[in-house]
Amino acid sequence: MSVAASGSAGDRPPAPEAVPSPVSPSGSASLHLRPTLAMEASMQ
Repeated sequence: MSVAASGSAGDRPPAPEAVPSPVSPSGSASLHLRPTLAMEASMQ
């Protein structure tokens, strides 16, 4: 039974971990958005 529980639990973590991965690139985009906003403010 322990093995079965481990298998189920092991399947769940991989899914949530896949979500944080894409979040990393999003963080980079945020940095790129900052300079863009600064440029827009300069134009105004």
